Amino acid sequence: MITYLATAALLSLPAWLQLPLEQPNLHDAPYLEQREFSSPITGERFVADVLKQAVPAASYDYDRCPHPALNTLAYTLVIDPATGYVADPASFEQPVEWDSDDMSSILGEPRFERNYPEGLPWANAYPWEKFENAAKLAEAAKRSSMDVANFWLLAAWSVRLDVISGHNEFDTEVASIFSRLPRRGPDPKQLNTLYELQLAAYWEELRTGGQLPDLSDADFSLALAWLYRSRGELLAAQSWLNRATLGEGELAADGTLYQYLMTSIELERYYLGITRDWLLRAYNAAELPAAQEAGSEYMLGEIYRRLGDFAAAKHWYGQASANNLGALSSDMISHQLALVESGRGY
Repeated sequence: MITYLATAALLSLPAWLQLPLEQPNLHDAPYLEQREFSSPITGERFVADVLKQAVPAASYDYDRCPHPALNTLAYTLVIDPATGYVADPASFEQPVEWDSDDMSSILGEPRFERNYPEGLPWANAYPWEKFENAAKLAEAAKRSSMDVANFWLLAAWSVRLDVISGHNEFDTEVASIFSRLPRRGPDPKQLNTLYELQLAAYWEELRTGGQLPDLSDADFSLALAWLYRSRGELLAAQSWLNRATLGEGELAADGTLYQYLMTSIELERYYLGITRDWLLRAYNAAELPAAQEAGSEYMLGEIYRRLGDFAAAKHWYGQASANNLGALSSDMISHQLALVESGRGY
């Protein structure tokens, strides 16, 4: 079973919230294999890409979202293209209690626009759709609030990791902007600051000092928005997107990169709000073993920080610090607490 953490009442997304469809590419190929599955609902057979080996994570976000070489969450679950039923590859073909009508009632229609063959509405599902369906099925099966919360959190993470997946039509635009910006290695004195965030601060310092004259304000703002968004720092990413549309850069709002980042931020924010509510439900129901309480409190602090509620974030970081049994880094909790106390949150 997938275990991470936690979520809220399901809201309907606006119709415009659509993101580019993720498909396997040569970058992912060494880690993938195609396997044939039989739907436990219809009995029909189909082929799906699944992970054939573990993909090491190069680093982790502050909320422990792993950053591997590819978006592994795109291939963690198998989805039945006809009914939307999802499960991990090892258990996918096990008998289930639902039929096609049950699945329609539980899952509803796909909420994201994409091309699919007639009669196969869940074909080529986005990674986050798989985890949405897993969350809904977990709730229908009356599994624990924490189990449901885990799936919603993984939906949020799958949106975040899509930014760095190498599958997006704006990748060339990002590479072009970044090629005009200087690089430097991570600062060993900033052990608790992620490299992308160090780089963003470095570029901002150079920009303030007038050392990046050949880059437009819009392109510079998009570069920083991409960096912050790649790490799920939604407040910072939104702030830089807002700057990208100021003055002569207002046309940036019509660009593919801007539109993607904006909708991506909104989608992760939506999933994190649901994650927060389910995690609170699990916490208030005392579902968690004592050893997991501090981790859940820290996760609540992280979610509230990313959503911009600093008072709540400060409360939960304090709870995590008080109940920490050694599994959490005290320095990291202090680092995150300082972020919210700064008034910026990042």
